[in-house]
Amino acid sequence: MRRLTKNLLSKSQEAFILALELYNKPTIEYRIQAFAFLYCNAWELLLKAKLVNDEGAISSIYYKKKRNQPRRTLSLRDCIKKVFPNERDAIRKNIEDIIEIRDAAVHFIVPELEEVYQGMFQAGVLNFVSNLEGWFSTNISDKCTPAMLSLLSQTRAIEPVKLRKKYGKEILDFVIGEQHRLDTAENELNNTKYRIPVEYRLVLTKSAKDADISLTSGPGSEIGLIIEVPKDLDRTHPFLTNEAITEIGKRLKGVSPFNSYDFQAVVLKEKVKGKPQFHYLIKKPECNRYSKRFIDLVVEKIKQDPSYRERARDSYRRHLQAIREANLAPEGDYEPDRDIGNKIFSQHR
Repeated sequence: MRRLTKNLLSKSQEAFILALELYNKPTIEYRIQAFAFLYCNAWELLLKAKLVNDEGAISSIYYKKKRNQPRRTLSLRDCIKKVFPNERDAIRKNIEDIIEIRDAAVHFIVPELEEVYQGMFQAGVLNFVSNLEGWFSTNISDKCTPAMLSLLSQTRAIEPVKLRKKYGKEILDFVIGEQHRLDTAENELNNTKYRIPVEYRLVLTKSAKDADISLTSGPGSEIGLIIEVPKDLDRTHPFLTNEAITEIGKRLKGVSPFNSYDFQAVVLKEKVKGKPQFHYLIKKPECNRYSKRFIDLVVEKIKQDPSYRERARDSYRRHLQAIREANLAPEGDYEPDRDIGNKIFSQHR
């Protein structure tokens, strides 16, 4: 049993390292498909090693034998279900969506897809390393350099007009659909184990202040922590509060005016503060900044659901009422931005 587990782990690490090598090799253009296939293979072997190790039986990785048919081992999808039974587990969702990418290989001729997938691939790399060490006390750095864990990519901006002209409508629809699918899942899970936001880069550096993301160990060195620090705010979070309100208002032109009260209501409803893909707080001096993804989220929700804004307003109104009744100042995630907060309270007392 120990020999089987050891062999599975060895092959799993080989597949994982090969996935990293191929993705980080600048001369290879078949990067997405190569990474997806090898990454899925690495996880399948790792999960089977865990099942054999946990259950103490080789039969744990086989389907029940059918008469006159050869015995078959579990598929990767079924291994995932056994090890990660929670359908909303971010690691499970990450692997399952990379399986979907592997299965849609016909579309990997489009290099612009790297912009869509890179954040999910990078999260997957960190997940594999973390679980390998957590389950089997095996450090992958014994077999590869730490620099390999940072996926290198020359991403290409996704410009729909150029994309359609270059590849046609079918490929354009697929790329846009993939971006929407991953954005939706990321918003629902709100967990960097699913996807690291594309506006952040993984940097290996001796100086923490130079890194966008630093990987460190938690208390007792048992749990890995990912700390995210956006560096170029003009690129990642270009909108100040009033600028965000103005931009949303422009894009909702013809719907109805969008004001500061609406804005704070949406910030509360979506629990935006604390989600780095949407919001960043500069502490000294205090200043709230918002990303284009947040603007897109607000505009999409209001356009798709006519009642969304009123429901957000009602929720925010109850929130303010509770604050006044408790005679407390707003605090935490739902504190109104200071540059417009006083106006809100004066208008709605």
